[in-house]
Order: sequence, then C-alpha cells, then structure tokens
Amino acid sequence: MRVGQDLILTDKEKRVNDFLMSEKRAEVQASTMTKTRYLGAEHFFLAKERIEATPIYDILKQMPKGGNLHLHDHAITSIEWMVKNHTYLPNVYTQVDASTGARVFSISKTPLEGWENMEETRKTLDNVAEYDNRLIREMSIWVPDPYTAYPTVNDVWGKFNNFFDSMGGFTKDLTLAKWYFEEALEQFYEDGVQYMELRGGTMKDYQRKDLTIPYLQMIQDSTKKFQKRHPDFIGVKMIIAGKRYADKAANGKVLNQTVELMKIFPDLVKGFDLVAQEDVFHTTAFYADELLKPDHSPVTPYFFHAGETDWTEGVDVNLVDSVLMKAKRIGHGYAAMRHPKVMEAVLKKKIAIELNPISNQVLGLTNDLRDHPGAIFIAYGAPVVICSDDPVAWFARPLSHDFYYTFMALGAANDDLRLLKKLIFNSFKYSTMTPKEVQVALRKWQGRWDTFLDDVIAKYNL
Repeated sequence: MRVGQDLILTDKEKRVNDFLMSEKRAEVQASTMTKTRYLGAEHFFLAKERIEATPIYDILKQMPKGGNLHLHDHAITSIEWMVKNHTYLPNVYTQVDASTGARVFSISKTPLEGWENMEETRKTLDNVAEYDNRLIREMSIWVPDPYTAYPTVNDVWGKFNNFFDSMGGFTKDLTLAKWYFEEALEQFYEDGVQYMELRGGTMKDYQRKDLTIPYLQMIQDSTKKFQKRHPDFIGVKMIIAGKRYADKAANGKVLNQTVELMKIFPDLVKGFDLVAQEDVFHTTAFYADELLKPDHSPVTPYFFHAGETDWTEGVDVNLVDSVLMKAKRIGHGYAAMRHPKVMEAVLKKKIAIELNPISNQVLGLTNDLRDHPGAIFIAYGAPVVICSDDPVAWFARPLSHDFYYTFMALGAANDDLRLLKKLIFNSFKYSTMTPKEVQVALRKWQGRWDTFLDDVIAKYNL
C-alpha cells in the first residue's frame, strides 16, 4: 500500500485536499498536454522562484510539517543571516583559501597576515550591500547554471565542502554558536518544523579545547528557553557524528565520547552516525571493530548515512552494513533499491529511510526528482521520512521546498494530502523520542494542524 493510503481525511482536510489536487492536476496537465515545463522535474536552482509563486508551495509553507530528522548542526541557519550578523562583529577576518577556493573566516584580536579585516574593508566601500551579496554567493553552492558549473558529483561536493569550511570559522566560539542555534530555531519554527534531530554535536575552540559539553548544554538550555516562548515547539535531539575521513582510533574516541554524552544528556544525545562523502572516504565496515565493541553498545541503535551514491557494488555496501549493525534509520538510502535484501529488511524491520530530495539533486545524484528512488519507496509503503539535510547551503527553506518536490515529483499524480500527513506522522514515529514524548508531540502538532486548515480554507475561500 502506498504511503498515506491508509489515512481517512476529515471534512476540512478534504476541502484543502480538493484545492491542492486541483492545482496539482493543472500543473501535471499543463506539462503533459503542452510544452510547459513541469516544475517538479526541474533542478531546484532553476525552478525555485517559480515554485515559490505557486499556491501549492504557499500551502505547504504554511503547513505544520512535523519533524526534520536529518540535519547537520552547522547548516541550519541561513547564510544571509550569518553574513548580516556574524561577519559584522569586531575582529572578523576573511580570505579566499588558495588551495580550495573557499571563502573562509577567522576571529582574532590581532591582525592576521594575508587576511582582510571585514570591518575595515566595509568602511572603504561605496556599496556594502554588493560586498555582502558577493560573500553570500561565495559561501553557498548556488549557481545559475548547475549543469555547467558542476559536471560531476565530485565538482559539486568540492563546492559543498567549501561551504562547511566557510561556516567553520564561526563554529569555534560558544557565544556565536548560541546565536546561530537560536536563530535556527526561529527559522525552522517559522517554516512549520516543530521538531529537529541534528547530526554533529561536538565542538572545539580555536585553540582545540574541547567545548562539547558546554555546547550541548547550550543546545539543551536554548531549546527549553525557546519552548517557553513557543509551547508547541516539540524539541531537539542530537546524534553525534564521526567523520568517514578519520582513522579508526579517532572515531573510536568519538564513540567513547558519545557513550559518556548519552549519560550526561540522556534526553538530548541519542546515538551515533558517520558523515562525509561516501564515494571517496571510508566505508562503514572500515570502522566495524570500533562500532561492534561491547563498550560501545550503549550507543546503539546507530543512525548511519548510507547509500548516498549512484554507484552499485561500491560504497553502497554501507547499506548492507547498516542493516547488519541494526541501524534504526538510514540517512539518504539513495541506492537501497539496488539491494533486494536491504529493501526486504527495510520493509520487514521498519528501518526508516531519511529521504533528502533536494540534497540528492543538487549534489548530483539525479536531475529529475521524479526518478528519485524515494518515488519507489513511497509506492511500496516503505517507512520513509522527508528531511532537508543542509538546506541553507543551497538557499532552501528548512523543509517547505523538500515537501514541494515530495508532493509534486516523488509522489504519484494522484498522491494527495494523505501522503503528506502520513510523512508527518512518520517524522514522529521514527524519531528518537520516547512513546510518551511522541504522544505529546502529536498533540502539539494537531493544534497547529487545525489552525493551518482553518487558515487555508479562509485564505482560498474553500
């Protein structure tokens, strides 16, 4: 049974659904019957402005979308906000890295040779806005012609890694991290996201001093503070991330640290993952000795990035190891359809796949999201959730744009509001929340959902 087909809509939901589906059918028919290009089939960089002008996107933007279970803690606040805030602080320096071309930043009370002081630079400019806009463009992976700029996956991943190098200069200071995280909460809440699960969780300052515990304490405290102002915000959980380019000993230390962090922050820290480009770095099996150590059993179940590749019989074997190591969820799972036994386990054991449609497109795995394997997962009724990965790197909203492509590309022409509602339910069901927390989450979501239905009915006179 397709995802969502088991749901029955209320009268108000049917009214909203009828309007949504009339708009969807009109777009499908315009493409099939004429030479009009179908927005759901276009690259996000080329279609973003036109998508945002549609009633469908307007409704999805208003929609309370539940939880976003696949995010990275250094890619959750808009680049525009970063440039307008962090780069205006005193003692901020910048340069372009000669080896990578990345726009990088550093904070120093003493001048840095070869770096420009941003405060002093802005004093000399006639057009500061253009300077800021150039910084924003340089930090993002957005380009007007993605197919020319990024002919291969490795080309776009090079630029993507530059994005994290750019952000890195502001992730070593606890105060800046606090401002950044608190702004992320505002942006996600405004986009209808009431719950977040982040990958990352560790922190070191410019002198390499470990600030992980105060960083996580800040995440916990800032979330509680935000919930006081927004009681219907459900919360934040953290999955500690090791790096696939690290050696075994380094990730062994991160696993040891994760065990301790789960004791210190039992309501916040919920597991371990391995991140970084799968095609060029170590497989999950490379770290098997560490991952399977009895001392690391408190970290399980794992939450592995796996199958974020378009190659077969290569690093996609990470999918097999994710199943063998009893992962609770699989990040991306793009190549899962090429492994029948993996799909059998996903369906039988309810191993949720975290779909990140726009991320997979802009990072070069597919051009037309109608061809995304998530469309097949949905057809099979697989346990899937919709996430956005690193949305700020390509100027996407926290979840609305990914919901649009899910509705218009991954979903079939007749998939309706039931698909979206089921995906929202899945974001709670397959989260790391306890059953009691899930019940609270559903009540908080239902309140916003009821308001959403009333608002859409009034706005479109349904």
